[in-house]
Amino acid sequence: MNVSPVNFKALAYVLDVEGFDSAAALHRCGFGAVDALDDHGPWLPARQLGDLMAAAVDVTRDPCFGLVAGKSKGLMRHVTLMQVTLVAPTLRQVIDDICRFAPLYLERSEVELCVGADAAEIAVSPVVSLGVGGRFRTELVATSAAQMVRFARGAAEDILAVDMPHACPPGQAARYAATFGPQVRFGCDRCAVAFNPRLLDVPLQTHDPGAYAAARRVAEAALAAHGPAPRIAERVRQWLLSVMPRQPSLQEAAARFRLSERSLRRQLSASGVTYLGLTQQCHRSVAEHLLARRDLSIQQVADRLGFASVASFHRAFRRWTGLTPVTWRDAPLSGARRTHSGEAP
Repeated sequence: MNVSPVNFKALAYVLDVEGFDSAAALHRCGFGAVDALDDHGPWLPARQLGDLMAAAVDVTRDPCFGLVAGKSKGLMRHVTLMQVTLVAPTLRQVIDDICRFAPLYLERSEVELCVGADAAEIAVSPVVSLGVGGRFRTELVATSAAQMVRFARGAAEDILAVDMPHACPPGQAARYAATFGPQVRFGCDRCAVAFNPRLLDVPLQTHDPGAYAAARRVAEAALAAHGPAPRIAERVRQWLLSVMPRQPSLQEAAARFRLSERSLRRQLSASGVTYLGLTQQCHRSVAEHLLARRDLSIQQVADRLGFASVASFHRAFRRWTGLTPVTWRDAPLSGARRTHSGEAP
């Protein structure tokens, strides 16, 4: 996974704003001056961001610096997103906008809103999850989520639970309680901030309809100009093709991409596909590739695709293409095969 250079610059600004030497952290990770990082330059591997976050912990000598970073004004470096969220009408819209415009900075959103009858939850899935950098990123995103809840005029009791996947560093429990409240829990299987769902639609005092509409137009234009980051549909497609003929379940795919099943379904839907449809597309693609090989019999193709019989392969292939495997193989590209494959004649 890759991330925008803006994330590196934002972390450097956080260090500077909080009174630390950002140049020292950047140098440890092989970067020069922060100004050498181009906002519109090539995206960098997320592991390098993890290295920089680990360096930030070293430079500050603070094992919980992620808690500081999550509240720092240095994050204003994400200018386009901040301009939208600061004047949004409700907390629900803030979270929607974060998910919508995350591709300006990341390949996917690190937060997902889940709403139940008794609690709403911001599930946190950081782009870096392992090691010191992973703990830093988890703390940063979770702290930002808690700040959003408080921004919606939430009282201390409105944060119902905060789950953290790592252990509490020795002697730091009071800092976590000061950030999240006494209901923080450690050693959980994921990170999430649960809160009173009534806060989702409370009007935010900073909402400015005109400024919000203008900021959204700027953000949408930036998103269009940025072009799509590698979309989840394409990443899932490439993975499915790599494991064919095995057909992983939606649950396995969600775990593979560190998403909930609901989030994966939603992101695929935004790309205009379903998981079942994507699986069938990949199955068909592999089938056509194998059928194009004249050295393989129809039986061998069916076997390689994992079908129990040639008859079941025939039924599936006819459903995909409107042709039988034999007809598809014998049809010239200028004729039926091209037409039924959706190509222009």
